[in-house]
Amino acid sequence: MPSARFVDDNVAFSRMPALEEMDEVAGTFDAVVVLVEGFELPYSLDEWRRRGVEVFHSPIQDFSAPGLNQLLGILRWIEAKTLENKKVLIHCLGGCGRSGTIATAWLMYSKGLSLEKALRKVRSLRPCAVETREQMGVLKELERLLRSR
Repeated sequence: MPSARFVDDNVAFSRMPALEEMDEVAGTFDAVVVLVEGFELPYSLDEWRRRGVEVFHSPIQDFSAPGLNQLLGILRWIEAKTLENKKVLIHCLGGCGRSGTIATAWLMYSKGLSLEKALRKVRSLRPCAVETREQMGVLKELERLLRSR
């Protein structure tokens, strides 16, 4: 199984599972957030559904970041799944930039952590998490939004 790193009891992030790892991943996770673009996928997303795993495909260009609205949509979907006591895997291609950004955002959104604390926790699990200025920028935008609530 790709070395999934849990950021809390129900949410983890990793690189993209290979086709031969999907059964094992489906044994642990009930839902998956797929951040890769269609051309990066070596298999159909129906492979997850056939294994009983719910899929939320929200493509983000590699070395890029989601806009704030896309980010909030992903976070709300993860929240809905965790409220159903489902385990959620967030993955991009390499398990660093895109998935690390969402994992950091999840800790800010769900646990109320500051960007600094959330990023420190995620990078303690995977030092390459959050790779670009753009990814850091959307996390700062999220922090401002969460503080204003």
